[in-house]
Amino acid sequence: MASLKDVIDGQLRQLLGSSGTWFIDVGDRYFSIWIESTNLDLNRLATWGKTFWQQWQRGNFLLFVAEPHQPFPYWWKSWSVASALPQSTQIGETVASDRFIICGLGSLGQFCIQSLHRFAGEHLALEICAIDRHANIEWEIPQLTELLSEPVIIGDCRQEAILKTARIDRCRTLLAVTSDEATNIATAIVARRLNPNVHLVVRSSRDNLNALLKKKLGNFLALNPTELPAPAFALAALEENILAVFTIEGQQFRVLQHTITADSPLVGTPVHHWQRRHQRLISIRTCHSQSSIFQPTRPHRLFNHWPPDLCFQAGDRPIWIERVQRVTPSPMSEPHSLQQLLQWVRQFPEQVQRFWQWIHRDRSRELIFNGLWIGSSLWLLTAILLRYNVPKLTWQKAFAAGFILLLGGFGDVFGGLDNDPVPPWLLVVCILVAIVSLLFIVGILGLLAEKLLQARFDFLKKRPPLPAADHIIVVGLDRIGQQVVQLLRAFRQPLVLLVDNPEQTQLFEDLPMLLGNIPEKLPQAHLETAKSVVLTTADEMLNLEAALIARQATEQRESPIGLVIGIHNPTLTNDLQDLLPRARPLCAYALAAEAFAGAAFGETMLGLFQIDQQTVLIADYTVAAGDTLEGKLIGEVAYGYAVIPIFYNRHQQFLGGETSHQFLPSDTLQLTAGDRLTVLATIDGLRRIEQGKMAPRRLWRLWVGHPRIAEAALEIGNLITKITGLPLLRSRTFIQQLPAAITLELYEPQAFRLGQQLQALAPVRLFPLADREKG
Repeated sequence: MASLKDVIDGQLRQLLGSSGTWFIDVGDRYFSIWIESTNLDLNRLATWGKTFWQQWQRGNFLLFVAEPHQPFPYWWKSWSVASALPQSTQIGETVASDRFIICGLGSLGQFCIQSLHRFAGEHLALEICAIDRHANIEWEIPQLTELLSEPVIIGDCRQEAILKTARIDRCRTLLAVTSDEATNIATAIVARRLNPNVHLVVRSSRDNLNALLKKKLGNFLALNPTELPAPAFALAALEENILAVFTIEGQQFRVLQHTITADSPLVGTPVHHWQRRHQRLISIRTCHSQSSIFQPTRPHRLFNHWPPDLCFQAGDRPIWIERVQRVTPSPMSEPHSLQQLLQWVRQFPEQVQRFWQWIHRDRSRELIFNGLWIGSSLWLLTAILLRYNVPKLTWQKAFAAGFILLLGGFGDVFGGLDNDPVPPWLLVVCILVAIVSLLFIVGILGLLAEKLLQARFDFLKKRPPLPAADHIIVVGLDRIGQQVVQLLRAFRQPLVLLVDNPEQTQLFEDLPMLLGNIPEKLPQAHLETAKSVVLTTADEMLNLEAALIARQATEQRESPIGLVIGIHNPTLTNDLQDLLPRARPLCAYALAAEAFAGAAFGETMLGLFQIDQQTVLIADYTVAAGDTLEGKLIGEVAYGYAVIPIFYNRHQQFLGGETSHQFLPSDTLQLTAGDRLTVLATIDGLRRIEQGKMAPRRLWRLWVGHPRIAEAALEIGNLITKITGLPLLRSRTFIQQLPAAITLELYEPQAFRLGQQLQALAPVRLFPLADREKG
């Protein structure tokens, strides 16, 4: 082989002369040449490489051209034999079998069956058993019965005999998703008694009861299907850059998108500069292609599908997640009671001043306050006069008699004192006290009556007027509609509510509302200037009719009105997109079912939203011993399973007293049993985690020269271990042999980060030896 290297040296010397330097690396099944130059005839070099390959014909021949002192090539060519290099170790395609029981075959139950099969994919066999009380089931999804492992069991899922027939003892997860929450909870209690290990996923909106049951039953998760899809409806209506807003451990996150214009300062900026401690790029829709050795082989994925050395260009649309603010303050120790007392004493003058300001802000408050202190003074004066001028009268009776006088009870007091010598002047004083108190009582009662009437009129006053432009029209105020309105109010969006049910007029009384026939009232909601219309009624055909009316009424607009259409049949999605371009048909139960399916496999679903009409789930994992996450770097989880880690909590304190949790955690953290990890994932990503099916890595050749300073050698070894997960002992052995080369299995972002960080410490050359497997 040495003679072959000499031949290559001679040919390159004739071909390049003094315009470049080269480095030849020979492996068992590959031969690579690294050329450093800024001015080469690349076509001539490629022709020479092809000629050499025809002579070599053994494995892979790789030709790279790089600028001097750069870790990555700017031009490359490769010629290879299909099986030249050993492929990455793959997860065995063993078929596992799990049994799931679904109680309730309404809309949610049927979509759960479909989502479970989507979750399982081709390599996970499922046994799905369904229970329903009624035999005449109205199937909303065609051929759904073919996904069941056995005929539907007809009966009450709360009965032990029915659950035993469904083989609850062999069940991994029971999903109680009937429309009756009491039935769902009762079923969960019975199922726990019959199978202490079964995972329970229940449809329920009773938060307090759910929390109590989770503590009592264990392995229990309750989800509310009306809350899960509401953010998708609300954010679709905004038609702005915000795709999602959610909170994890008191930290608010936002998912945003932005289209880069030609005059944007981002044009030409490397994408990896976007990755910061408070924000993380999660997806990018690019309108240009860029040749890169880091180009992933799966660009169809939603997450982590772009080369890390990509540069932004006009027309690109990055999507990123960022931390916004702390929603709750960090926990602090309760102040000592003595400190609280001293603090109250110091603030007492300020509190008194605030009280007087509050009193003087309203004339009625002044009158009531004056009445109270005058009445109290008269009460005390009367009690003292009676006590010292009426023989044998106790203080208790004196105060009681004074209070009765304040209430106008003059006869009640002196009718019982016939035999008591009461001085005439005292009798006159008591009469005056009774008269004054009656005047104050009548005045205060009058003021209270006036306040009550005014509040009543305020309650019955007209709603605010309809906004003139840029408002969102929400049609229907069922449970999802109410959630959508609350979310849109949080975004400070002007709203118009449109309902046909008089009972719903009591909701959101501070918002403009139209009541009546929806198709007739919709044009009155200023459609021509509205931003979008959200249709959330339970009547699918009514939603479609209203959408057609809205689109027809706004045909003359430069940009069509945004339409978010609630549907129950997901097969209508494609038809509606053809009928109403740019409309967003959303099936609430189909969205919620994906969260239920993920929860059925043991994950905790914290929420969901949509990106490019793909459902993104917020899944919370607790790493268990021996599962598919234990021992892996967070970077490996992100790139191998195509998910976005957003929160990491270590079950033990880091060395050095560092915090045990991180938002948007570093790729270099390693997961251990007991750690908690929250990720953004599609159903495909959750399935990959469940099956342990990581995307294959690529083989990379790393050459490191002598460190620029002697002390850097140890840091080089630590960086290699930190970024790649290579055992520290092997890294230390490698750096003792520098200059040297090593072959590593890495994902593209890991390789890019490794080359970037090492080049500051030593000369580095990093290049791929083969493409990853497809599929």
